[in-house]
Amino acid sequence: MTRVRYWVFNYMPEWEAVSKEITTLLDGLDGPIESSLVSLNTADRRLRLTGRVRRIPLPHGLALYPLLGRLASNAGVNHLFASAAERWLSPLVTRHTSVLTIAKGSGSLEKIERNVEQLRRFRAVVVQSDRDRDLMRQLGVPDASMHLIRPGIPLATYREAAHGFTILFASSPLSAGDFLSRGVHLIVRAASRLPDVRFLLVWRRRHLGKLRSLIADAGVGNIDVENGLIADMGAVYDRVHAAVLPALEHRSFIPAPRSGLEALAHGKPLLVSSLVAIAGDLRAASAGLVFEPTVEGLVEAVRQLRRDYDTLQSRTQRYLQENFSPSVHLELHRRLYQDLGP
Repeated sequence: MTRVRYWVFNYMPEWEAVSKEITTLLDGLDGPIESSLVSLNTADRRLRLTGRVRRIPLPHGLALYPLLGRLASNAGVNHLFASAAERWLSPLVTRHTSVLTIAKGSGSLEKIERNVEQLRRFRAVVVQSDRDRDLMRQLGVPDASMHLIRPGIPLATYREAAHGFTILFASSPLSAGDFLSRGVHLIVRAASRLPDVRFLLVWRRRHLGKLRSLIADAGVGNIDVENGLIADMGAVYDRVHAAVLPALEHRSFIPAPRSGLEALAHGKPLLVSSLVAIAGDLRAASAGLVFEPTVEGLVEAVRQLRRDYDTLQSRTQRYLQENFSPSVHLELHRRLYQDLGP
């Protein structure tokens, strides 16, 4: 029996992409693998020290660091989901058999470079994009310890959107300072140039006032906002024609942005800026369009999407099936743990 303990900051499977991936592993791996989770939370103040899912508010985490050390020592494999720049939990888990999945973005390449010695201490480093794999190679992480494992995204039934060409943005920023980086300003300005296209923004409660002020100041009337937790996101994907990830920086979105991948799973093409990690793969598969993160770039991409919609739409689910298979995701993790475990 291999005991795997997952480590993550802010486990929120109802909201957040990385948490959903970990949930898939917790629920999907069985047989000789026993798994549990420790989440260190900045917003959730609940303290839970027992059970399969332990939740520790970060102020408590400092005082409970010795307990975290014992939890790490009791696991056969400690698997951390974080950025390549994470420096708080990495020293704790790398004392033992450890895996890092680079599932979150880092503030800068400088922060990653400062963390290079920790990166080299992991027994295995899982990357979810070719860009991160190349960065690790540049930093001297051995190829033998690297594994490309993409999240598993199940396919859904394709339903044609009814009417009114609509583009979805469902990756709202957590920080008010990330509006520009995430492309929110870009969407608003592009919408003003595309009055016959509707933009649907699914929002996560935070900084709603700033968003509404931005839309009002721009005087655009073709942006709809749905705020809060949506119980059935599948119905949202069904009624849109496409989704957009308008990153202005590489760090703007995680390596495998869930909202874009779930749109593809529902058969909806994806518009991504050239700075999104999956841009190269998406362009090669013709399952969407890649644009430069400028107003003119996004406007022209939307117009081309409308012209070539049927061709692009027909390739979406095949691309996802070939690159983000749920069964492959589970099997590659199973092999990794068995290779590392006792």
